[in-house]
Amino acid sequence: MKLFNESLTNRYNTLERNIKSKSNSFYDSYLDLLEATIKYILDENSISYDDSRTCGFIVREEKIKSFLLKELKLDDYTYEKLPDYIKKCNDHKHKKEKWLGIESVINYLKVYYSLINYYIDYIKGIRVDFDAEYYTSIFGETERLNTEYKNEVARLKEELQESIDSNKISEQDIILYKSLLSSKEIEINNLDEQNRILQGQISILKDIKLNSMEEKLNKTIDMLNNMQDYLVENRIIARRTSRLIDGREITDDELKQERLKLEAIKNGK
Repeated sequence: MKLFNESLTNRYNTLERNIKSKSNSFYDSYLDLLEATIKYILDENSISYDDSRTCGFIVREEKIKSFLLKELKLDDYTYEKLPDYIKKCNDHKHKKEKWLGIESVINYLKVYYSLINYYIDYIKGIRVDFDAEYYTSIFGETERLNTEYKNEVARLKEELQESIDSNKISEQDIILYKSLLSSKEIEINNLDEQNRILQGQISILKDIKLNSMEEKLNKTIDMLNNMQDYLVENRIIARRTSRLIDGREITDDELKQERLKLEAIKNGK
């Protein structure tokens, strides 16, 4: 989602990553986004405030409260939830709670969307729809993808192991295969970084598998070509034997013509 400026959009993107990771850092990023948005609105409308005070205190200041309720026309529920959620986010930060539920995500974002839509109305812009289903769908997405990527890497490695054991893969690809990080080395990273590494490994393993398949195909084509050469010579020998039985040797010119005809058949002409 694009917000009023790049700084706010970046803060929102951090918030969304925390939702995808089911990270308790959601509360930190929500507080950061909410405070930055409120200050942006005040700055844009030349409303002075004490930047040394907490945002919860700022929105309670009489002139700012008046601006939010009378100018932006916030409903009482949205206004009261601003200092309430600021306080709760600070409490979560200090208590370092590690559990995040989708209900909290939905409730907190409803209030945020309500705030920005009141301001969008104020500046006569186009409202942003709040889609609870979207946030429900991405909640924990990073963890789900992590499991999928790990399973895909394991499957590809298992498929390639037989080819590696029977030396059906090039030495260069074997070196590349052995250079991949182990599961333990990957798991020391956060989930986002793990997924980035796993995606890279999947790409490499698929390339190695494709190279292996191409090598097998080339060998099969070579074998078929050799077989066709063998069949051509056998047919010429059969023709010669047939002529000898009839009491006549096949001439060199006839052999040459016979080979040309069979080569044409072999090449599909």
